[in-house]
Amino acid sequence: MLQNKNVVTVIILSIVTCGIYSLIWCWQTMNALDAQGQKSLVPPIVQFILLFFYIGFIVFALCADANLNSIREQRGLAAKDNKILFLILGIVFPIALVALVQNDINELA
Repeated sequence: MLQNKNVVTVIILSIVTCGIYSLIWCWQTMNALDAQGQKSLVPPIVQFILLFFYIGFIVFALCADANLNSIREQRGLAAKDNKILFLILGIVFPIALVALVQNDINELA
C-alpha cells in the first residue's frame, strides 16, 4: 500500500542515518509499487540487491516510473513521462530520485 510520507522527513532521515533509512524506504516502496502497479521489469528483491551496486538506482528509476504510470492509468489519471529525469537522477543524485518518487506517491496516496 502506498504511504503518504513527508518528503523532507525522508531526505533528512536518509542523511542522518547515512543511507540506512533510504534502503528501508526503497524496500518498502519497491514492494508497494510492484504490488499495485505490477509493471516492474525486475522483481523487488533483485532491485534491492542491485542497490548495493551503483546500477540499483537506475533499475529502481525505471521500475518506479513504470509502476507509477500503471497506477495512474488504473485510477484514470494521465501518465507522466518521468523516465529520463528519473534515470538521470538515479545516476547523478539518488536522494533527489527518492524525493521525486515519494512526491509522486504522495500525489497518488
